[in-house]
Amino acid sequence: MNILIFGDSITQGFWGIDGGWVSYIRKYYDQQKVLDSAIDPPAVYNLGVSGDSSDDVLARFEHEAQARSKEEELAFVIAVGVNDARTKAGINYSETTRYKNNLEQILQLAKQHSDKILFVGLTSCVEERSNPVSWGDTGYTNDRIKAFDDTLREFCEENHVPMVEVFEPFSKIEAETELLPDGLHPNDKGHKLIADLVKPHLEAIINGS
Repeated sequence: MNILIFGDSITQGFWGIDGGWVSYIRKYYDQQKVLDSAIDPPAVYNLGVSGDSSDDVLARFEHEAQARSKEEELAFVIAVGVNDARTKAGINYSETTRYKNNLEQILQLAKQHSDKILFVGLTSCVEERSNPVSWGDTGYTNDRIKAFDDTLREFCEENHVPMVEVFEPFSKIEAETELLPDGLHPNDKGHKLIADLVKPHLEAIINGS
């Protein structure tokens, strides 16, 4: 099986010295193979691209899936939405209705390949450093991110697909421990938290439970 994990710079692993949350999941399955060569754990592909929104994931989804579907069963993890919630020079990049429409199209494309599909909720931000960010006139606020996260949750409930809740547990721990050094991207502890939240849900869809 090939697990394709789509997303943005957080999925790609920015600020994660160990490679980010997807890398933790890949190492988990790699370790299974090392410990028992008789088993055949899934291969994990990190398809996170810095700056990607749901527009971008939708545009490249089918090409990425086709390239990795040869004689292999697929599972999909979709972790996108934070960049949909961004503003640039004070103007909203997108709105929740457009985001939901993109999610619907991504889900339909994924269903053509597999019924093993998982969505990952959005991480919070530290607005003192994320609005604006240090690298440009782009801004992220928790109100905007939460609105898109709520839209994702409603979408998953309507379509009976699983979603990993990230925003609330991430926000709670962030309030107690520094997880977002630049206000947006998790450090290793933050990436480990996401991996720990995602892994049991991923195991469930892989095993059909």
